[in-house]
Amino acid sequence: MKLNPKISFVLVCLIFLVGCATHPPSAVAFMTSKKQTTPQDTLKTNVQVGISLLTLGTINAEQTNNNHSIDDELNAEFIIQASLRYGYLAYGFGFQVQCPFGYIGFASEHFGTMLWSNIFPLMSLFEKLGDKNSNLFSKSIGFGASVIEQFKVGKETTLGLTQHISRTLAPFTENRGDFDFTSSRLTSSYYYEYGGGVYLSFPISNQTVGIETRYSRNYTYKANQLSLMVDFIM
Repeated sequence: MKLNPKISFVLVCLIFLVGCATHPPSAVAFMTSKKQTTPQDTLKTNVQVGISLLTLGTINAEQTNNNHSIDDELNAEFIIQASLRYGYLAYGFGFQVQCPFGYIGFASEHFGTMLWSNIFPLMSLFEKLGDKNSNLFSKSIGFGASVIEQFKVGKETTLGLTQHISRTLAPFTENRGDFDFTSSRLTSSYYYEYGGGVYLSFPISNQTVGIETRYSRNYTYKANQLSLMVDFIM
């Protein structure tokens, strides 16, 4: 699918400024692009849609807040994102659970850097300073940065390494992470984290499948977190 580069770039910049990230977006979707066979292809924008399932696990959380434990974080999330490419500029937008997010960065064959953010930094500007009843958005700001390295380990298989740091906006339930449509109320909170991971990506039937694993140190709750993300990129 082709999209006007100028229009798509303006669109993603608007979403990046007004748009809500939770955990780091898919590194596979960010780094994967359609093959450019001629120099002219670098001037075209390719749009790809990625669908991901993210599962989470928390180990040895030492702290909680007044509302929940980190163990209550939703332990399975559905993510959809659209990735665009204009030369070495990669950008896009998507949704994690109920949260829209935008991201932008540099992506080459072997190296990438990605920044992501949510809708709340801009919305918080409209809150009244000093008003304790008007700080909903400033408390819900989510953003982060990733550094990605990748290289070929076979004719069609790619191995990648990731490092990230973020202020994560995370969905929580009243049912210890298990979402029950009949009884759980979905809320959100944030924590600071840093960590790294590894992924493999490979083609299946002209599509790309990715398997990403990450380890994060949850600095806010003094916990270790593990995640597994399975990506399907069209």
